[in-house]
Amino acid sequence: MIYFKKLVVALIILVFNIVSYSQNSSEKQIDSIFTLLKVQPNSIEKVNNLISLYKKTIYNKNPNESIIDEAINISEKIYYINGLADGYNRKGLTARYNNNYTASVAYHKRAINLLSQSTDTLLKIKCLNSLGVTYRKLNLEKEAFDVYFKALDLSEKFNNSKSVAIALNGIGNVFIDTKEYDKALHYFRRDYKLELERNNSRGQEYCLSNIGEIFLYKKSYDSAQVYLNKALDLTKKFKRKESEAIQYNLLGLLFQKKEEYEKSTNYYKQAIPIFTNSNNLRYLSNTLINIGKNQLFTGKTKSAQENILVGLNNAKTINSKENITLGYNALVNYYTITKNYKEALNSHKIATAFHDSIVNESSQKSIISTQIEYETAKKDEQIQKLAIEKEKSEQNAKAHFNKLIIISLIGFLIVSILGYLLYLYRRNSDLEIENKNSELQNYLHQIKQLKKEAKNKSLPSENIEEYGLSKREIEVLKYITAGLSNDEIAKKMFVSKNTIKTHIKNIYAKLDVKNRIQAIKKINII
Repeated sequence: MIYFKKLVVALIILVFNIVSYSQNSSEKQIDSIFTLLKVQPNSIEKVNNLISLYKKTIYNKNPNESIIDEAINISEKIYYINGLADGYNRKGLTARYNNNYTASVAYHKRAINLLSQSTDTLLKIKCLNSLGVTYRKLNLEKEAFDVYFKALDLSEKFNNSKSVAIALNGIGNVFIDTKEYDKALHYFRRDYKLELERNNSRGQEYCLSNIGEIFLYKKSYDSAQVYLNKALDLTKKFKRKESEAIQYNLLGLLFQKKEEYEKSTNYYKQAIPIFTNSNNLRYLSNTLINIGKNQLFTGKTKSAQENILVGLNNAKTINSKENITLGYNALVNYYTITKNYKEALNSHKIATAFHDSIVNESSQKSIISTQIEYETAKKDEQIQKLAIEKEKSEQNAKAHFNKLIIISLIGFLIVSILGYLLYLYRRNSDLEIENKNSELQNYLHQIKQLKKEAKNKSLPSENIEEYGLSKREIEVLKYITAGLSNDEIAKKMFVSKNTIKTHIKNIYAKLDVKNRIQAIKKINII
């Protein structure tokens, strides 16, 4: 056991040195970028770049609050509502990571209030889901349900499958908190189906883990083990170490419930180096306390006490009341086994006090966050009003400018087109007249030529009869081939001009031609 404790301490020191070196290098780079951004003119792009830079500090596990505060201050100055809301949402996430749930609720609520007039539905959904997580941490299940279902409704309307999956997962977790396991199972299965469609391995892993946890609480241990092992396989496949450790922790709890304490301890021990590496004191304290509980059942009371106390100290460091309560309850068992009933009673009182304080603190924090929300609402309303006025002013100015540009362009185009058309008209008018004269001369030439041919060639009456022409139509056709006009034909045949037009129309139809020239050519061919 002494060797095991020394190994844990050595791991912590080694990891701390490696992480410190890499963080120092990364922090210098981030500080340089922040310095450059600060001197740039205030703009929406600048705010977005600051928020992106802040995300990097979170990824490095060393959030730089001055960066996000700068983004918020600039957003207020230029009335950039989405930037302001995103900034407060980010501060809410950081506050939650620091276990400051009161501030987290206040920041998330403020972000949601600011987005009431915004069209950025996706950001609104993110804020609602984030607020739901914080409410869960405060054991405010009703409030968590309200915001998760709002997020789910918006996500489905917005058709954003990722946000739908997050909301379903949140609702399932609230049902776990309220011990309504069948309802929780329904939402996690819906979520799992969606994550399969999205091909999101991380989401699938969360669902499998949560379903396994539900079966664990329902004491369906075989089913729980199947789902937890599936989740563990996914974490190993995609090399997500911290998630792997969480699965070891749950499997440890599973075998503890099955009273297979040695097997449970082996799983818990596999999680320790990973939690140490990621500096996850919450899970590390839980793991050490549970190892101590297992050792109490296997008669290793001295080692049990050491692990419970180390885990309890870690829980106190991060003020994790759930793990503090777990630690003192484990000490109750230890002192009872060692027959130190006075200390057992004292530990029981402390555990009970911490358990009660969780409920009382949740109510207190809810009241405080509501008060903060009320106090900031007026300021946010004023910012929203100014932002709307600024947006309208910018839109009007842009609209006037665009109108001026469009009118100028249209005027220029009209003048240019008119000038060009006039030029074309003057240039081509003579050519068009010449072409028409040429066509007319050509037409007259064809008529003269056909007249000459007609004089030398009589109508082929035997072939004409095939077209079903009447005697009068044949007579008219003969005059046409001779080059006579309608008036001349009418005088020759002692009929009206309209009668001749009717005969010509019928001739065209029967010969399937459109004019005299086509008719004459067709007759000549025949």
